[in-house]
Amino acid sequence: MNVLGAMAGICDGEFTKKFTNQNVDIITLGGFSCDIPTYEASCMIKDMGRDEFTIKPYNLSNYITDNVKIIHDYNPNWNGKICVNIRGSNSEGFKILKNNTNIDILEINAHCRQKPITDAGSGQNLQYNLDILEDIICEVSSHKNYDTSIKLRANVEGVDILDIIDIINQYPVKYIHIDAMKPGIMCADYEIIEKISENTDKHIIANNSITTYDDYLKMINHKAHSVSVARAALKGDITHIFK
Repeated sequence: MNVLGAMAGICDGEFTKKFTNQNVDIITLGGFSCDIPTYEASCMIKDMGRDEFTIKPYNLSNYITDNVKIIHDYNPNWNGKICVNIRGSNSEGFKILKNNTNIDILEINAHCRQKPITDAGSGQNLQYNLDILEDIICEVSSHKNYDTSIKLRANVEGVDILDIIDIINQYPVKYIHIDAMKPGIMCADYEIIEKISENTDKHIIANNSITTYDDYLKMINHKAHSVSVARAALKGDITHIFK
């Protein structure tokens, strides 16, 4: 499957709808903040001049409904899946979309590394707090309306990502989305994708530095099941990647 990844402040229904015509199987909305500390962090980031969504948590369910409708109204014949990427600091916030029947996948964001987000205990910070992360995985994977995905950043200092994979393997999570970033190198860490794939039977979505079809094939050849792009989509056309 070909995946359009989340980009905070960018990936809403209006931006993503055109990719329904570009061989994309999963469109990801978000990332959104699902609790007050993370929402306040989002506001701080926006005040600093960086793209962010600042939808108040209690408005998020209706906002998602409206944006899913934008996508399907634009292309009623698209048969792909809608994923929503959300960030929060504890499992309570992740209940916020529990009753949404208009999405196919809820993606736990354990990936965002913006300092206000990590200071709020959300995003990549969850990789240092495995008890909280496991509570969130347990909560989201208990929801019956949609499948569960979790997005992780590879090669986080002080974190053994395989310890997280061991936790995920205990729950009915369908997708593991990996940003295969490695500090100090200018391309994706393909070996970490292969290592993770060898330690789970979950569906692996690989991400990082995907700008060409050759990059796409390298991820697949290193045992990714699917590939996602994000920043490459800012130009509006990813058909050269998702042939």
